[in-house]
Amino acid sequence: MTKLDKALSELSDTQEKLISDFFNLKKDFAFKVEELQAMYLENKNLHKKIEMLEKENHSLKQQNKMLIQEAEEMLLYP
Repeated sequence: MTKLDKALSELSDTQEKLISDFFNLKKDFAFKVEELQAMYLENKNLHKKIEMLEKENHSLKQQNKMLIQEAEEMLLYP
């Protein structure tokens, strides 16, 4: 085997490794994209839940105020 053949063989091996690494990185990237999409959807759903709970909390606070007012008015008239 000549030096040129050896160099070409090493170059070919390096190219195969680079191509393999590239495809592995591509797979990893696709997996990370899927993870990010799932996290985005989870975050979106949690944000909706938070908004819903904040509205419910506001409503319950208003109900509480009304009940306190009613109780105070009832105490005024024995």
